Amino acid sequence: MLNNISGQLRERYSLITLSFPHHLTSKYHRATLTSPNQNGLISMTLCLILFVAITALPKLATATDFRVPSRESPTISSAIKAANSGDSIHLAPGIFQENITLNKALSLIGSPNQQSIIDGSGKGTVISITGSNVHILGLEVRHSGDVIEDSDACIYVTKKAVNIKIEDNKLRQCAFGIWINGSHNPTVINNSITGYQKKLISDRGNGIHIWNIQKGLIKGNRVFGVRDGIYLSNTGTSSIEDNIMDNVRFGIHYMYNDNNTVTGNITCNSTVGQAMMFSKRLVINNNAMINNRDHGMLLRAIYDSKINGNVAYGNNKGIFINDSDFNEITNNWVENNTIGVAVMAGAENTKVIGNNFISNTVQVLFSWRYSIYWNNEQQGNYWSDYLGWDYDSDGVGDRIYYASNRIDGLMHRHPKMRLLALSPVIQLLQALESRFPVLRSASVIDKKPAMQPTIATPNQIAFPEKACL
Repeated sequence: MLNNISGQLRERYSLITLSFPHHLTSKYHRATLTSPNQNGLISMTLCLILFVAITALPKLATATDFRVPSRESPTISSAIKAANSGDSIHLAPGIFQENITLNKALSLIGSPNQQSIIDGSGKGTVISITGSNVHILGLEVRHSGDVIEDSDACIYVTKKAVNIKIEDNKLRQCAFGIWINGSHNPTVINNSITGYQKKLISDRGNGIHIWNIQKGLIKGNRVFGVRDGIYLSNTGTSSIEDNIMDNVRFGIHYMYNDNNTVTGNITCNSTVGQAMMFSKRLVINNNAMINNRDHGMLLRAIYDSKINGNVAYGNNKGIFINDSDFNEITNNWVENNTIGVAVMAGAENTKVIGNNFISNTVQVLFSWRYSIYWNNEQQGNYWSDYLGWDYDSDGVGDRIYYASNRIDGLMHRHPKMRLLALSPVIQLLQALESRFPVLRSASVIDKKPAMQPTIATPNQIAFPEKACL
């Protein structure tokens, strides 16, 4: 019997020594060659040690696909309980009335065309993510609780859950659509989010609510009928790209976020397109704010940032600047707003060139003690109401452009005066102010006004019907 055991162990040893460290197996061979009489005992002893070591090693884990519903996993919660990290849970078409918690690294995958529906029955949060490396793909998630004070959400991500990915989902009837609470490296792409259509917009939650993350990517989402489309606070080194917000309060609401990129986003038919506040070193490029009731883009305490290539069309105020300085505002298109740009204070050290101000009722509303200049030695901006000339044909007007005057300020403070805007008296006062410097108020001045628009007409202006949801 001992010989049988020894033979079995020898056979197992011959298999495992192929992958066992060479310096250990070479010692065994030297021992068997130098002591033939002890060969059997040493062989058996070493094989016993190796056998115990090998059988004690954990088996290599292989990912498992769970199907829900099935006999083994009738519910999503039962599949989560049975699954190991790295497994996938595939949902059949149909409605699953559950509130679930993903507490390990799992992929939760819906059937094609978002036919797998997780319904929270109006209670609390529908999907809570507490584990890292979770992936949610292709679901419809609906009917969360509606208590915004309790952070009820269709999907809620906790601080411990890093590297999560939420993509291609439809979220509707949500207090908050997606709430990410301190989770780093999140990816949220191509989701459609609709909130509860409560009468007061302040009683709704935000579409995507983000607090205190780093290295996030929020891209290609479509948000409708919530409070703020995308709200971010205390967030850095993240990118907000190509999202569309419609019928919300603020399309993008920024508070205390540094070193971020905001590019290619569109907000329509809302109160404010982008409310950017108390942040530094932002890159705000190629966004569009269309037909918003108040501001297209609001810049409040924004510093050392680059605002380039944006479109503000059909808003009350295209761009509102207050206490925002040391920025670069270049190549933006501001058209058909009641006020093109409102400058309240603190923009005297900002570079403003290459912009196009077209057919705004008031091009610039300026409220500051002294004039500021929006040009450099080579270039200024294009103003559709500029009446100067270009004798040397260099594309730059030979006459200085004054972008604001006392009459504009009076009409802003007393809106009923707009009824007299084209009257001979108002036109005479404007002419007198332009010709007699002593009568001029502090103004935005452009010494290098462009004779033609500085960039091609943006697509959002050429095809406005395609821009919004």
